[in-house]
Amino acid sequence: MDIKELLDEENLDPKKLFDENEYSTLIVNRDGFNKKDNDIADLIESLLEKEISRQELEEIFKKLKDKNAHAILVESIKKAGKVSEKTKLAAACWETGLDFTSEFLFFVDLACQNDFALAMEALTVVENVEGIIQQTTLIKALEVAQQSKSEHLALLQDLVANIKMRIS
Repeated sequence: MDIKELLDEENLDPKKLFDENEYSTLIVNRDGFNKKDNDIADLIESLLEKEISRQELEEIFKKLKDKNAHAILVESIKKAGKVSEKTKLAAACWETGLDFTSEFLFFVDLACQNDFALAMEALTVVENVEGIIQQTTLIKALEVAQQSKSEHLALLQDLVANIKMRIS
C-alpha cells in the first residue's frame, strides 16, 4: 500500500493498520525532541520498512552514525514490541559503527535471549565494544551470561569468553 492509498479514505482499511503482518509500527516517544532527535527517530522507523534496499540501509546507518544516535537506538530496542523489530534495531547498532560501551550490560542481556537472531545481533554489538568497561559491570555481565537459560550454547560460550577476556 502506498501513501496515496493511505490517504484515500475509500481504500483505507483500518483493520490493516493493526495487522502485524501488514505493517510494523514502532512508536518512538518524541517528547522534548529537537529537530535532530526527530530526524533520528524518522531514520530508526525507516529501518523497519519491509521493502528497503541494502543501499538505503547503508545510507541510514551512515546518517545514524553521523548523528550519534546510540541513545535513541537503545531506547527504540527497549520499546520495540516484536522480536523481529528488536533484531533489526540491534543489527543497526553494530552496523552503524557507534560505540555502545555504556550499554554493554544491556546487550549482554539481549545476547542471552532465546531468539537466535536477536541474540546473535546483540553478541555482535558486544564483540564490537571497544571502550573501557568497569570491572563491576563486567562481573555482573559474566554472571548474567553464565546464569542464562538460553538454548544457544555456542553463542553463550562466545559471550562468556568475550567477557572473560575483558576482565583484568
